[in-house]
Amino acid sequence: MDESLPFLPHNAIAAFTRLYPHERPTRPPEKHRLRLADLFGSTVALELGYREVLLRLSQDCPFEEISPAYLAIFVHRLSQLCPDVSVAYLEKYHHPIVATLPLSVGPEDSPEAWASAIQSTVERLKGVLARQEEASRGLASDGPEPWTNRWPEVEVTTEQLAAIGELADDFARAQAKGDSDELLYHEERLFRRVRTFGILKPERHWIPYLRLDELESGFWNGIRVNHFTASQLAVTLNVVYQGNRYNTTLVDRACTSGLFTGICARARELAEAAGDDSVRGQTASD
Repeated sequence: MDESLPFLPHNAIAAFTRLYPHERPTRPPEKHRLRLADLFGSTVALELGYREVLLRLSQDCPFEEISPAYLAIFVHRLSQLCPDVSVAYLEKYHHPIVATLPLSVGPEDSPEAWASAIQSTVERLKGVLARQEEASRGLASDGPEPWTNRWPEVEVTTEQLAAIGELADDFARAQAKGDSDELLYHEERLFRRVRTFGILKPERHWIPYLRLDELESGFWNGIRVNHFTASQLAVTLNVVYQGNRYNTTLVDRACTSGLFTGICARARELAEAAGDDSVRGQTASD
């Protein structure tokens, strides 16, 4: 798919609307990039992604109530059962559990080719979402992500702490104003920093640590990060960002709850304390 393609291919839209006539309305700016339709208790979506056209199928979660952390663990389990399909909790598809696959059809291919690809892909996505009950079994007990309340140890340098801590005042000002857009802007800066400075370690498996008692089941509101060690700060950042792949509300919650604000403030405090200790050590050696 051409990465510069501005809209969904005409033949893709023609095939989609023919297969699924019960379309849901979308906002005018989205109409040429996103189509939604009802499908027997599900929603099917045709969407323009980066260099590809995506087909999504969404269904309800099998739980009436579930904490943000356990929702991420559940969706991660579902993704383990179906590793070839992207699965996530997403909020704009009328049902929250969303399975996604790209459509390998060319923009100029016929409506019939698009229809065939859409139909076969929908069947694959139905198969994935049909395994939700299987993924939910024993969620609160030991399983692929056994419960743990032991923090792993992660090495964190003073330079890494200082890089996070430099954002403390910016987060604090945005938090005081209650400005969600500004908080999200600073979150993007934080994300770039934790990647650049090697604090994020995506190769490690962080999902089990969503169950840590101190992390408040992913609600984040009552976390006392002012008592966290440098290692615990790094673990928390990795848990939030890896968990957000599966429950895409976790980063937003970390902004609005003040978790990122607290992490940056604590990182600055620890960096300054480490600097003071270094100065005292040099003075003592002199």
